[in-house]
Amino acid sequence: MASSITQAREGKLHLMCAGNEKAFRKAEPLLKELAATVRFIGKAGEAAKVKALVNMVMNINTAGLAEGLGLGAALGLDLKMLREVFAQTGANSRVLETDGEDIQNREHSCFFSAAHAAKDSGIALALARQLGLQLPLAGATKNQYERMIAEGLGELDKSGIAELTFKDRHQASRAKR
Repeated sequence: MASSITQAREGKLHLMCAGNEKAFRKAEPLLKELAATVRFIGKAGEAAKVKALVNMVMNINTAGLAEGLGLGAALGLDLKMLREVFAQTGANSRVLETDGEDIQNREHSCFFSAAHAAKDSGIALALARQLGLQLPLAGATKNQYERMIAEGLGELDKSGIAELTFKDRHQASRAKR
């Protein structure tokens, strides 16, 4: 599943299924009642790989958005206006829609914790290492989420990464720089 709690409540899940295709096809009508999209990925374990990649990209997007808004705040820009500009340009993303206002307002009620973000980024990085690939953005993002955990912020939503990037937020972060 690649969806948020809100999407689950609205019946708009995005399900990725793997395993025996015949069993999937039998369950597919029921799954379609639960989800906006249902996709058969392939053999057992393949959907877990896709989910790891979805979460890796989501985590990178969240960190990038936090940095953009954090820098915008430090420059004295109106963050509502900045989010609107982001939404109309190449800076747009699903993360902007789901987390932009929360990042701005420091509303980090947990839908997907920083601890889970670090774990899932680690899963994707392990897959990359097995293939001899280097993913520097994923590595840097994982390090930021691990830093959140080390500073006692691991149970915040992934959007809490903004606490590390906005000036005058989370003072423990400042002392370690």
